[in-house]
Amino acid sequence: MYSNKYQSINQAVSMSVSKQKGFVLVLSLVMLAMLTLIGVSSMNRSILELRASANARHYKTAFNAAQSVLAFSIEEKEIVDPPLIDWTITDPDITQLVPYSLTDIFSVSSTVKFIGCAKSIGDSLEEGKGFSNNYHVIEGTGTDSTGSSTSIQSQGVRNVAAAC
Repeated sequence: MYSNKYQSINQAVSMSVSKQKGFVLVLSLVMLAMLTLIGVSSMNRSILELRASANARHYKTAFNAAQSVLAFSIEEKEIVDPPLIDWTITDPDITQLVPYSLTDIFSVSSTVKFIGCAKSIGDSLEEGKGFSNNYHVIEGTGTDSTGSSTSIQSQGVRNVAAAC
C-alpha cells in the first residue's frame, strides 16, 4: 500500500518535472538578455558623460586662453617696455596684432582696433575743457590644443588722448 502511494507520488512529480523541462533555461536566457541590455545602456551613458566632460574641459581651456590674452593686451602698457600696442593710432582701418605666445596647451591671438574718439564732459564749468578719450576694441581668440573649441571675446578700452 505504501509502495503504491509512493509510486503514484513519484509519477506525479516526474510528470510535473517533465512538463517544466526547459522553462528554467528560457527564464534564465530572458534574465541574461535583460541584464545585458542594462549593462550596454549604462556603458553608453558613461561614454556620453565622458564626452560631455571632455568638451567642457576643452571649452574652459579655450575660454581661459582668450581671457588671458585679453588681460595681457589691456595691461601690456604697464608690463612691457616699450609697449606692444600703439594706443595713439586713430585710423579705424588699421588693426594691430598683439604678439603673445603661451605653452603648447592652446593657441591665442589678439587684435586691437581704434573705434572712435570723444570728448568727456570734464570737471570744469567751461564747455569743451574736458579730456578727450580714444576708444579701442580688443578681440582675443583662444583655441585649445585639439582645435575642437574656440573662444572669441571682445572688450572695449578707453585711453585718455590729447585731443580728438
